[in-house]
Amino acid sequence: MMTHTLILALSLGLTPAPAIAAPDSDTVSVQVRTADLDLTTARDQQRLEQRVTNAARRLCRAGGARGVAEMAAQAPCIEAALSSARPQADRAIAQANNGTRLALLMIRSPR
Repeated sequence: MMTHTLILALSLGLTPAPAIAAPDSDTVSVQVRTADLDLTTARDQQRLEQRVTNAARRLCRAGGARGVAEMAAQAPCIEAALSSARPQADRAIAQANNGTRLALLMIRSPR
């Protein structure tokens, strides 16, 4: 089986955007590297899930605040980012199972 590696930024944003649109100044993004993962294995699929979760937390962290109230306010943002990201991560896994490896995912979230 031939394996193809693609460098592809998948929008995991909370709002749809045209592929050729100018960057939205009201969004922030973070890359999630996948080039070192073999998404055909359960172990690396779990690693991807952890990376996506960590990226969503970074995107939703407001100025590094770590108090209970700040964390509670971030929870809806994190859940929305994860809900948006999961289908994209699932597609990356499906593509890996079909012989195509992605090098990175791009997670976006409103500021």
